Amino acid sequence: MMQQSHIPVMLGEVLDVFSSNLKPLSSFVDCTLGAAGHASAIIQSHPELKLFIGMDVDPLALRMARSRINAAISHSHPHPNFQALTFVKNFRHIRSLLTQVDHISSGVDGILMDLGMSSMQVNNPARGFSVLANGPLDMRMDPQASLKAEDILNSWPDSEVGRILRDYGEERNWRLLQNKLAQARLQGGLHSTGELVDVIRSTTPGTKGGRQGWIKTATRVFQALRIAVNDELKTLEDSPHACFDCLAPEGRLAVISFHSLEDRIVKQVFLKIIGEEGRDSVRKIKGGEDEKELWIRQTIQGSNGTILTKRPITPSEKEEGFNRRRRSAKLRVIQKL
Repeated sequence: MMQQSHIPVMLGEVLDVFSSNLKPLSSFVDCTLGAAGHASAIIQSHPELKLFIGMDVDPLALRMARSRINAAISHSHPHPNFQALTFVKNFRHIRSLLTQVDHISSGVDGILMDLGMSSMQVNNPARGFSVLANGPLDMRMDPQASLKAEDILNSWPDSEVGRILRDYGEERNWRLLQNKLAQARLQGGLHSTGELVDVIRSTTPGTKGGRQGWIKTATRVFQALRIAVNDELKTLEDSPHACFDCLAPEGRLAVISFHSLEDRIVKQVFLKIIGEEGRDSVRKIKGGEDEKELWIRQTIQGSNGTILTKRPITPSEKEEGFNRRRRSAKLRVIQKL
């Protein structure tokens, strides 16, 4: 069940990004609709908005999001021609999707990508994302996809499983875990998150960090498997380019990432998008002179656009205290010329 108290990550900061621009927000795409927290706030904050498009690969999340969007519309004063459209689609398909939508031939004014997992996914043991709740080794964001974490752990070459743990989980003890997982295959394989956690706990000395020690290791392992199951990093490498192409002049793309692998990719892709290949050739410009744009501290100007966040925006101390899982969130914004 979706938590009614759901508060999206960095909501105030996201609203600032899309409210402070001098360009009216007539069209907006939420690439990762989730529980529609950001979407609802955008709709309520922009009476000039004529078209909202929401995308998500999770049909259950989309059904819940539609209900919340309808509630947001009923409690606001939308534009007379306002339309809200939702699609069960991965954001990697944004370019082809928008070609099917009328009245946006010149591009959209704002696009948001929130790469974090929603609480309704993490808290549902049947999805296999939770370290603390036993469930199937699934981890698919798209329930219609064929590859599951169970397939990787029981069928992929040992060396590939080790690479996933090393590269996607940034796990230092990846080789020991690889060997332990290989042994588990010989004993019938792994078929539940609980069995996987047991293997992880067996590799973590009880004196090293106690309960938090194995939980941190398990979190990295689960992250690595989830990334592999959903091909997240390859999707992230390609999608910002497609999103930027879909922007109208002066339109903005905002991306919220939650771990160093994602943030590193977003940072490098943004530099490539604006036409700058390396930091040495970047021209730095002071920002924040407009009182409506105080969140802009320093920008990077390129031939195709401007990175409005030379350094990413991070959650406030208050928000970090509210939810410790948000401490790693980073918001980066790029604007088309």
